[in-house]
Amino acid sequence: MRKTVAFIGAGILTATVTACGGGTQAAGGDRTLTLAESVAATPWDLAKASMGPESQYYQPVYDTLIRLNTKGEPTPNLATSWSYDKAQTTLRLKLREGVKFTDGTALDADAVRKSLLHTKSGTASAAGEIQDITGVDVVDSHTVAIRLSHPTAALLPALGQVSGMIASPKALENPRTPIGSGPYKMDTAATTAGQTYTYTRNAGYWNTKAFPYDKIVIKYLADPTARTNALLSGQLDGATLNLNRVATVKGRGLNVVTYQPGDIEGLYIWDRAGKKVPALGKLKVRQALNHAFDREAIIKSAKTGLGTPTTQMFAKGEDGYKAALDETYTYDPEKARKLLAEAGYPNGFAVTIPDLSTNFPQEQAALTQSLKDIGIKVKLDTLPSDQIFSAMLSGKYAMSYFKLGAPTAWDKVQLELTKKSTWNPFKYSDPKADGLIDRIGRSTGAEREALFEELNTYVVDQAWNAPWNVIANAYETAKDVKVTPQPGSQYPPIYNYAPAAK
Repeated sequence: MRKTVAFIGAGILTATVTACGGGTQAAGGDRTLTLAESVAATPWDLAKASMGPESQYYQPVYDTLIRLNTKGEPTPNLATSWSYDKAQTTLRLKLREGVKFTDGTALDADAVRKSLLHTKSGTASAAGEIQDITGVDVVDSHTVAIRLSHPTAALLPALGQVSGMIASPKALENPRTPIGSGPYKMDTAATTAGQTYTYTRNAGYWNTKAFPYDKIVIKYLADPTARTNALLSGQLDGATLNLNRVATVKGRGLNVVTYQPGDIEGLYIWDRAGKKVPALGKLKVRQALNHAFDREAIIKSAKTGLGTPTTQMFAKGEDGYKAALDETYTYDPEKARKLLAEAGYPNGFAVTIPDLSTNFPQEQAALTQSLKDIGIKVKLDTLPSDQIFSAMLSGKYAMSYFKLGAPTAWDKVQLELTKKSTWNPFKYSDPKADGLIDRIGRSTGAEREALFEELNTYVVDQAWNAPWNVIANAYETAKDVKVTPQPGSQYPPIYNYAPAAK
């Protein structure tokens, strides 16, 4: 899902991992897939759902209208076909017949209408993806027409993510248990909220062959060391892996895939207007911050050489990406100090940032030292790990280390670059950027790509953030489990797991 916000390590789980892993087959013949998540589950109400790695908790239960394949392209799922009208403002979808939710309710056009409009009514990132929808019409029992305020290329990809998940009409508002039509249903007796989530096969699912596991168990394990230990001991079948442990895990004979999901890591400047830290309202200060980081050295020391240096928010292959923009800010501490002086801060300034060294020790060290080298005084604020997310979103910090990813460039825009974006805690607004974003949302084809590039260039020139690199991600699976990475997703979707060929 690009991913969706890809901020890892928001908390540390102290409970032990006890589920049997290895894609093992139980005495009764059932095969179980046990995975670890580094972020906690969000509410089951899709109007409150997020687009990040937590979407893996939803995937077993809630099926999507469209399935994004391993190239990120839309393919049939609950919707078997679709077409736009001439104006490109109405999308008509033909729904698969005979599908039922696990509570016995039929999945028909009215159920789809209610679910989409309910998701849209929320304020979380899943809702934000489909705000261009103005209405959903029931054409017949298995055909819906989605009306849009303007043409947009973002709708189909959104319908293949959390925004396009469909919940039972009887379980839309704050359900205690998720009720969907997906390949699995939640086993409440074997689920402990905040720790372990167990899903058993939905016997009536229309595409059972695509999901070879009889049971899926997802465990919340924020601590990367705990995840690695659980992988090595055979208690897990799959989890993200710190890059500095790749060699160790490979040496134990486990399967490791490395890939770039498009997540951008670096210093994120939340207070671009200087409301909390006035210096950040100065363009030359933000540009100075971009010259402070030796991106190649950070990749070598903190990322074991895996990753691609960048100074832009869009990765190669995404809309708006321009290779030339990566040359905008070179590592030049002397120039950084000069820019600070020209902005009126010859002695730098003081700033408080969250201490993320528990989960990102090398990244935090690189950030702190690089800022110190150009005269910026950094105070680290230590919070309980389960409070960091909420503190950042509340606007407590003017800037911080962060990494952000999403399934598409448009998703990234919605997550951080608009006034309503979740990861715009100071609600920063820029008229030129707002105008470009509005035009992107209304355009298609070559015009849309040109506008995306213009937006990307403007954001880089204005130094909205100080990106370091397009991260490389490592994902490990047990010897008998094969997984295929998905563009824009740090965690592979559950439909990309299968028993490894022997």
